[in-house]
Amino acid sequence: MVESPWGRSRRAKWKRRDGGARNRKAPPEPVGGLVETMFARLGIAEKVERASVVAEWEDLVGSPIARVARPVRVQGDTLFVEVESASWRMELSMMRPQLMRKLNAGKRRGRIERIVFVQADGRYSEERDGQS
Repeated sequence: MVESPWGRSRRAKWKRRDGGARNRKAPPEPVGGLVETMFARLGIAEKVERASVVAEWEDLVGSPIARVARPVRVQGDTLFVEVESASWRMELSMMRPQLMRKLNAGKRRGRIERIVFVQADGRYSEERDGQS
């Protein structure tokens, strides 16, 4: 170490005020965790979780169903799905319990409680899941 004219080494001149301990920052957090925290603080975490089924539809229900039915919107705990024909609307109505299990698999909150099938021409099938 080199002595300064004032009798202290240069190293000592730059000594930290906290006794030499490094002021370490917390490790970086994944963005997903930060977004989840923000949604929870805003009180919209459940809504966002429910709405995710729209984006994940094909992965959740499979390509054959995704080709004939598409999610239109989530309102409250209800998913509205547009279906291309009356026969598919009937078929999917009978598959409602299986679809509900797929849509809600692994979800702690923001679960879909009801599916309403809307035929492309606007007719509704409003039976609750598993009930006719």
